[in-house]
Amino acid sequence: MSPYDRLMAEAIPIRPVDPNRRPWTQQEQDAHWAALCTVVGTPGAQRPNHTENTAQNAA
Repeated sequence: MSPYDRLMAEAIPIRPVDPNRRPWTQQEQDAHWAALCTVVGTPGAQRPNHTENTAQNAA
């Protein structure tokens, strides 16, 4: 078996599909934002407004 054939025979790693994945709740988003702000040294910073990007969401 050639090196190329051995390479092609290897399993290609893929990211597993997590059936339990769901959108974050507002509370989870708020907690994540607060933790992020604390880590970067800006506790209490205002969250940016959420904007819907229809071009990306349609893909």
